[in-house]
Amino acid sequence: MSYVNVDIINSCYIVMPNLVTLITSKRPDGGFNVMTASWVIPISRKPPLIATAIAPTRYTYECLKYHKEFTISIVGPELKDLAWYCGTVTGRKVDKVKEKNIKLRSLSKIEVPGVDGALAILGCKVWNDYDGGDHRIIVGEVVEVLVREGVFKDTWRNIEMLLYYGSGKFLSIKIP
Repeated sequence: MSYVNVDIINSCYIVMPNLVTLITSKRPDGGFNVMTASWVIPISRKPPLIATAIAPTRYTYECLKYHKEFTISIVGPELKDLAWYCGTVTGRKVDKVKEKNIKLRSLSKIEVPGVDGALAILGCKVWNDYDGGDHRIIVGEVVEVLVREGVFKDTWRNIEMLLYYGSGKFLSIKIP
């Protein structure tokens, strides 16, 4: 078997594909912003912590500095177009929720809603914010989880999930 060298700048794509998620944060004007993220990983069970990488230039990072709560909505293929839109349009210039009439679902333990129609919504409070090179590593403590009925019991069941593998490319997988 032979190997070739790949530019190390592409190492982030070597560890893909990843789940597609929509991160909702509270805007300084009281509205909500939705950003697409695929760099999201669990890092602890006790306490339940999830980390996501967000560039400090992104409007979502600015929103998280203002209000330290966010949701992570895990999306299926039916929300692919919305995920693409929310990942390519900045909330600094456009109210994406109003522009795309994004339906939001309230949670009981935080002010920030998740995206209605998602497979699951994790409500998080910012636990910490670390330097991560050209991104910030935002660690959220999970305080509430909503899952679409019938698709999760200790693990995912009978569902189609959306994955992102870089350069604007998505794929979906079916979990029996």
